[in-house]
Amino acid sequence: MPKNRVDHRPLSTPMTIFAVLVAVSLAGCAIDPARDEARLLAPVAGEPLRQADALAAQGQADAAAKAYLDIAKGATPPAREQLQLKAARAYLAAGDTQQAQQTIGEISRPALTIGQREQLLLIEADLALLDRRPKDAIARLQAVQVQTLPKDLKIQRLGTLAAAQRLANDPVASAESLIALDRLLDSEDARLLNQVSLITTLSALSTEQLRKLSRSASGAMKGWAEIALLAHDAGADPTTFQTRYRQEHSKRLGHPSHPGLAEAYVKILSGGYASGDSVTVMLPRGGRFAGAATSVKEGIEAASRADSSGNPPALAFIDSTQTGRARSIHAKAVEGGADYVIGPLEKESVDSLAAGPALAVPTLALNQTTRDSQPAANLFQFSLSPENEAAEVADKAAAMGLKRAAVLYPEGPWGARLASAFRNQWRRLGGTLEAEAVYNPTARSFEKTVTTLLGNSQADVLFLVATNELAHKLYPQIRLSTSSVTVMSTSHVYSGVFDPARDRVLAGLYFVDIPWMLNSRGEGALSRRRLSGSSFEVANPLARLYAMGIDAYRIAPRLPALAKSPGAFYPGQTGGLSIDALGRIQRQLALGRFGATGVLEAGDPSDTPSTETP
Repeated sequence: MPKNRVDHRPLSTPMTIFAVLVAVSLAGCAIDPARDEARLLAPVAGEPLRQADALAAQGQADAAAKAYLDIAKGATPPAREQLQLKAARAYLAAGDTQQAQQTIGEISRPALTIGQREQLLLIEADLALLDRRPKDAIARLQAVQVQTLPKDLKIQRLGTLAAAQRLANDPVASAESLIALDRLLDSEDARLLNQVSLITTLSALSTEQLRKLSRSASGAMKGWAEIALLAHDAGADPTTFQTRYRQEHSKRLGHPSHPGLAEAYVKILSGGYASGDSVTVMLPRGGRFAGAATSVKEGIEAASRADSSGNPPALAFIDSTQTGRARSIHAKAVEGGADYVIGPLEKESVDSLAAGPALAVPTLALNQTTRDSQPAANLFQFSLSPENEAAEVADKAAAMGLKRAAVLYPEGPWGARLASAFRNQWRRLGGTLEAEAVYNPTARSFEKTVTTLLGNSQADVLFLVATNELAHKLYPQIRLSTSSVTVMSTSHVYSGVFDPARDRVLAGLYFVDIPWMLNSRGEGALSRRRLSGSSFEVANPLARLYAMGIDAYRIAPRLPALAKSPGAFYPGQTGGLSIDALGRIQRQLALGRFGATGVLEAGDPSDTPSTETP
């Protein structure tokens, strides 16, 4: 029987993260979770409450939330507020952020005990993080009276704070939270995962930014910046990092880095499977996703060949072209002894798995479900969604201090989806939308559209939705219209190969992309630099799916561990990876910029903004 079979609900949900946080007395004493909640709910203890708790324990979070609220109708403070807080947590566990927010809004704030106030702040922070409002999450977490929290909740708070600071594009502050978290952890495995997350977080900085930090920082941060620089330069090759780390380790006497950090980093990026593990990969062999599936398959196989952990799993590939059979195909894989499943790729198949009962083994779907509710337990969702990229552009623009946006996108559903994703995230972050325009991608000239959009606009950033070919036509026209606006786009503007003669006209254009596409220094077997000399086409539109295959192979055995800690951050080739409370893989992308002679990481010394008309 596969060792990873489970029949319980996911380990990482807002319910499990915050279920132990309960009210404290009005005197402000330290929290005793079990005793305080039992005392507060003593007036309503009975069969209805036991049934509601049983529903929550069984993973029926939505039903549990409704049951708690029914009991709350007849309860008095502070039991009523405690039941409302439990209902809000349950709604979050069910993925119903709207109901969670509504429930929180109905709580009487003056009736809260001090401990309930702290609980509410933590729930609001988790809700804000799920809703991609990191600054709101940070504000709630910083308002918590940390001294009243028990150690386990201090650990959870710091992990959530680090995740929010990363989403707010403040990797240094996030690293500081992880450094503080490191001092609280007792488990060796937990410390190693946290320290890998720490250097991964700092690796989001450019080479030059890391060099500056290593020179200007003091204490532990200085050493962590130096270690992150080694990891950053190693790129896709963890053994390169290990070699350089060992050479430099003697300089860090007294630094809190764990003696086994280099080995842990290699193990995490190489595989992490146990001896005898088996992985089944569900990918379509036919249909419109066959090409994408081939790229993912090649990435998985390449990662398996590069696995230096000594325990590469047995790989089995199953055809999942028939989306209506997704659940039976998955069941067949489990019956065949799979310890992990990677796939399926098609949304219809992911929806089928998400709608059913808990899955028997950790399953990494290569797309996101369209369902709004909490997906089946043990299902994790990994997507290279264009909409996620558009939202990430909004995050990056806000982090650069830009406040007023204009949007230019092509006619059709693709352009509308990306524009909507940017617009929604920009407003969540408090940005102002100055103007937007739709263009005909087949038009001969875009002069009128661009001039009308930007002529009298006060925008300081323009979100441009375009392919590489369209960017070559639109961007020069934008620069002729105005030299002051910062122009940002998604990875669609970058083919993967810079042609100086052709791409010089894009100088100054920012875009988000996966680190694997921007790292030109990596020397490992899986780096783009090494693959450029092989039969693999780095300019292939599906090249990024190759990197997705690498990450899928590497994170599959680590899904439960990553899900347990909101502060965990995996150094993926498709971005810095973390898992949110709904089992979704969140990616933090790199920011690139076209220069006159090549594509640069934003923040590199040669990356100086230019408003010169191409």
